[in-house]
Amino acid sequence: MCYSVVVSHWFNRRRGLGLGLMMLGIGVGAIVVPFSAQRLIAMFGWRAAYAICGCAAMAIALPIAAVFLKNDPREEGLLPDGNVDAGATVSGVVAERRDVEGLSWHDTWHSSTFWLLIGSFFLAAASVHACVLHMPALLTDRGVNAQGAAVASSMVGFALLIGRVGTGYLLDRFFAPRLAAFFFCGAAVGIGVLMFGAAGKIALGAAFLIGMGFGAEGDIIAYSLSRYFGLKAFGTAYGYAFGAFVLAGALGTLLMGVGFDFTRSYTVPLVGFFVAMMLAAGLMLRLGPYRYTAGKAHGEELIGVGQLESGVAGG
Repeated sequence: MCYSVVVSHWFNRRRGLGLGLMMLGIGVGAIVVPFSAQRLIAMFGWRAAYAICGCAAMAIALPIAAVFLKNDPREEGLLPDGNVDAGATVSGVVAERRDVEGLSWHDTWHSSTFWLLIGSFFLAAASVHACVLHMPALLTDRGVNAQGAAVASSMVGFALLIGRVGTGYLLDRFFAPRLAAFFFCGAAVGIGVLMFGAAGKIALGAAFLIGMGFGAEGDIIAYSLSRYFGLKAFGTAYGYAFGAFVLAGALGTLLMGVGFDFTRSYTVPLVGFFVAMMLAAGLMLRLGPYRYTAGKAHGEELIGVGQLESGVAGG
């Protein structure tokens, strides 16, 4: 969440790509760290591996964050996208700092747009988390060997990386709710394929579609909040939205397991998650135009020409 706040302050015209590249680190880490940790465990034991990973975080990540990350470009006499702030002194100290544009947390909380977003993120997160985390067990239950199930999991990870960077790039060029609906419907197709008992190469294609939806959602959450509510209370709003995303993932994974235990099949829970993904896409399509668009002058946030409708997309 902290990195998303920093990136959203520093980038405006290319905010989507910035968020996508930032979240790429999560995907790369998910691939690299398990292999590195396993090697460390084999060499030194799991206790020493834990200590080495912790020391690496302190020795590498902490100094970089402390020394190089600045929350707001105005602290360096800049505007978003690297433009020079005329209100700053040559030394980089802001002489006249303007308030960050955006809705207050009170207004955000009472906006129907916020709850439409939360509802859509919750349904999508529950569905993709459940399918991704149960993918090996689901395929094994259908007779796929352990190696094939591992390949499917790797396919999900590969799709997640593509989804994060690709979605970030596309968010700067296409309307976020329509883009979200596209990826959510794609994930729904993947869930539907699994729902009808697919295995083998067809199941790999389904895993790829679900992984794309999983990767896209992380970018869309941060980008949509910044465009509909600005940056004034972005940290708080993103905290609630990302919290809903994580809790939904836990709930969806639990429901998938419970559904299998009761029915001895993954078909019934997959039907429910297929419906949930379609509902998530429908909720995104109910959103109105952005309130805060990418400014054309000096990279500043400007109020969109079309204000959000009260009732569906109003604040």
